[in-house]
Amino acid sequence: MPGNPLFLNLVLLQGEPAAKLRAAQDAGFDQAEIWREDVEKMETAHLAHSAIRFTNLQVLRDFTGAPDSERQQKREELQQFIRLARAIGCDTIQAPATTRQDCIPERIDDDLRWLAAEAASHEMRIMYEPMAWSSVDNTLPLAWQRLQRLDLPNVGLVVDLFHICALGGDASHLEGIPASRIYEVQLCDMAEQPPQNNQALSDYARHQRLLPGDGIIDVASFVSRLQRAGYAGPVGIEVFNDQLKAQPAAESARRAWQALNRCWR
Repeated sequence: MPGNPLFLNLVLLQGEPAAKLRAAQDAGFDQAEIWREDVEKMETAHLAHSAIRFTNLQVLRDFTGAPDSERQQKREELQQFIRLARAIGCDTIQAPATTRQDCIPERIDDDLRWLAAEAASHEMRIMYEPMAWSSVDNTLPLAWQRLQRLDLPNVGLVVDLFHICALGGDASHLEGIPASRIYEVQLCDMAEQPPQNNQALSDYARHQRLLPGDGIIDVASFVSRLQRAGYAGPVGIEVFNDQLKAQPAAESARRAWQALNRCWR
């Protein structure tokens, strides 16, 4: 298997944060994507000395293009994320493309520049993720066009197979994106093409994703392109699935590890 760091998003697992981290580590994962809510439930000193490292801290929602009434609030929220990330020894914060219908598109470039500068002042990176239901930059090519134009050295892309394939995309969406500008790859699958409206897409994504290799996504084509391009960053499992989450954490983590090893080798 290539030497990429291998992570599990803790959203797959049930239980308290410490138990979820133990299950991920025992299954074989090097890293975990951890949510702010989990960090807030634990002593940050304990997390900072955890044997498993943190791929990123999730998730700073709807930062870009926020209207006047919430713009300052979002900037203060970033400061909270930075404090938490530093406390647990994590250097990357996930900030997806906005999903707000009342966003101000003309502000997105300026907001990303401010976000990048503020993060850089604390030696932090920002992962910008195009989501299928984002109101702006809802595809990987659109998000890359923006980041390529802005040329922010500490802002990179998330490649999430669900968000690409839910709108009918495929591995060709990686075309032209340097491997160094991809900060993370999230593998998953789906049983069928989901409904094509934002609420239905969101509901499907948060409850019915499958482990990679268990559905209709051509996971191998993504893996092949990424490995040929020399992608050396974190690769892992981000699966929101109610049935898997109902299983004991150790069992779900073990199944996720097996799926990752089958797909990324």
